[in-house]
Amino acid sequence: MSAMYVYHFVILLLSIVVCGQNTTNASDQKTMSDLQNRMALLEKAVGKFLTGKDDVNFTNISGLKIRGGGFGIPGFNTTLVAFSALYGSDMAGISTGYILKFSSVITNLGNYYNPTDGIFVAPVHGLYMFQWTMICYTSGSNSCGTSLRVNNAGKGYLYSGENGNGYHHTGSKTVIVEVQAGNHVWVQTENWSNIFIQAQSSFTGCLLSIL
Repeated sequence: MSAMYVYHFVILLLSIVVCGQNTTNASDQKTMSDLQNRMALLEKAVGKFLTGKDDVNFTNISGLKIRGGGFGIPGFNTTLVAFSALYGSDMAGISTGYILKFSSVITNLGNYYNPTDGIFVAPVHGLYMFQWTMICYTSGSNSCGTSLRVNNAGKGYLYSGENGNGYHHTGSKTVIVEVQAGNHVWVQTENWSNIFIQAQSSFTGCLLSIL
């Protein structure tokens, strides 16, 4: 049984129980109070079952908060948050500390990646995987250096280059990192000089698990 079926079944059950009660006398009112207490306990138990957390109720349970795996519950949190984008055009003339804007979006489930500024905003606290590939052209012995930043803290670094003129080179990096809800994640240039970025350079990310 999926999480959504469990949710709707419980709502229907509670509605039938409540609507079937009258409160015309003290005895009925006592019965109603007892039912409300039972409903609150049931709601807390189902919320714990769906999310693994104690502080939820039916008004704040969403697909993103429903955990995956176990009891036949589908892994919503592994499918709703994912993005993949290419740089989209060749570019030169940028400097160190520049946030790379991967503007040609292939996938953006949840729309948490902004191709305009190149920044992904984490919707929930979780374990995320990010991967970026740089295809560069250098003049001389310059290296193509980039870093993955989470709220401007470096979480991964990638350097590639050749000791010669006119070389194309490719480098890739994968980072699995804990990210808090609302944190900003991006790729920026490091030790950058006379580098030409190729359009097929890419940046991808996805939510592995809610924490």
